[in-house]
Amino acid sequence: MKRLQLHHWILIGMALGATLGLGLNWAGEQGMVDAQIVGKVALIGKGIGDLFLRLLQMLVVPLIVSSLITGVTSMGDLRTLGSIGGRAIAFYLTTSFAAIVTGIIIVNVIQPGAGAELALLEDGATAAKPLLTEAPDGVWVVLWQQLQALIPKNPLAAASRGDMLPIISFSLLLGVFIGLSEHLHESKDASVLRRFFSGLFDVMMQMTLFVVKFAPIGVFGFTLFAAAGKGPAAFRVLGWYVLTVLIALAIHGLITLPLILRLVAGRSPIEYARKLTSALVTAFSTASSNGTLPLTMQNVEEAGVKPQVTSFVLPLGATINMDGTALYEAVAVLFIAQVYGIDLSMTQQILVAVTALLASIGAAGIPHAGMVMMVVVLNAVGLPTTAVALILAVDRILDMCRTTVNVWSDSIAAAVVDRTQ
Repeated sequence: MKRLQLHHWILIGMALGATLGLGLNWAGEQGMVDAQIVGKVALIGKGIGDLFLRLLQMLVVPLIVSSLITGVTSMGDLRTLGSIGGRAIAFYLTTSFAAIVTGIIIVNVIQPGAGAELALLEDGATAAKPLLTEAPDGVWVVLWQQLQALIPKNPLAAASRGDMLPIISFSLLLGVFIGLSEHLHESKDASVLRRFFSGLFDVMMQMTLFVVKFAPIGVFGFTLFAAAGKGPAAFRVLGWYVLTVLIALAIHGLITLPLILRLVAGRSPIEYARKLTSALVTAFSTASSNGTLPLTMQNVEEAGVKPQVTSFVLPLGATINMDGTALYEAVAVLFIAQVYGIDLSMTQQILVAVTALLASIGAAGIPHAGMVMMVVVLNAVGLPTTAVALILAVDRILDMCRTTVNVWSDSIAAAVVDRTQ
C-alpha cells in the first residue's frame, strides 16, 4: 500500500475539520446542540490552528533574513542580483495589475452589489468596527508610506513586530555589503558572516521540515473553526459578492498564471501545482502567505527551482506580490460602491486599481491584513471606510482563497525568474 504523503494528510485534516464543523453548526441551528458548545468547539479549533500558525511564524523572520543574505552573497556578482530582482519585481507588478483588471471587469459584469439589501449587510457590521482604523487618502500618500516602510528605524524592532518590508530591505543591504567586503576587500570576517548565515539558513530549513509535519493538525483546527463558527449562513446575503470574487480569483489563478508558467517558464502547470500541493493547501487553511513561506520554499526547490532563486524571490514575493489581495480589494471596493448606489466613473475605477496595487504591496502576509489595507482604497475614492464591516462576515473564506492565489503567484514567479535569468 502506498504511504500517504504530507499533502494527503493535510487534505484529510481539512475534510475532517469541515465535516465536524459544519455538522456542529447545523446541529446548533437546529437546537440539537447548545450554541455555546458549538462556539467553544470553534474556539478550540482556532486555538489548535493558531498554535501551528505561531510555529510557522516563529520561523519566518530568521528564515527570511538568512535566506535573503545567503541568496545575495551566493550570487557573487551584484549584476546577477539586479537581474533576478528586476525580473521578479517586473513579474510582481505585471501579474498584480492583471489580477486587478480581471477583478474590475468581473465585478462590473456581475454587479453583485446592485439591489443588495443594505440593512441586512449592516446587521453584521457592528462587531467589525473596532478592527477598523482610519487610513490616509491619496495614491501619493500610500506610495510615500510604502517607501518609508522600506527603511527601518531599528531593524531589530521591525523583526520583533514582524514587519516584512523593512526586514527584507535591511537583509538585502546586509547581504550586498557582506559580499562587497568579502570580494572587494577580501575580508575574512565577512567570509565568516557569510558562512554563519548560510549555516543558519540550513538549520532553519531543517526546523521547517520538522514544523510542517504538524500541518494536518493545524489545518484541521482552522477548518473546524471556520466551519463551526460561520457555517454556510454567512453566504446567504453576500452570495453574489463571494461568487464574484471566486470567479475572478479562479480566472487569474487557473488561467492567467498557468499561461504565464507554460509560455514563459516552459513548465506544465498541472505538474508544478502537484509539487506545490502542500504549500497551497496550507496557504488555503492558514490564510497566511508569510506563515506558509517555509513550506513554499521547500516545495519550490523540490520542483527544481534553484535555491539561489527561491531564497530571494519567495521571501520578497511573500511581502510585495499579493495578486489575490489586490484583486480582492478592487472587487470589494466596487461592490461596496454598488451597495451604496454609487456609480464610480472610469477615472475612479482606475484610481481604485492603482491604489489597490500600492496597498497590496504593503499588506502583511497574515490573516485579514487585506481588510485593513482596503480602508486605504476606500478613502481614495471617497467611500465610507466603515463599509469594510459589511463584508467581514465572509472575509475568512475569501482570505483563504486569495492567500492561495498569492502563494501560487509567488511560486510561479520563482519558476519564471529561474528560467529567464
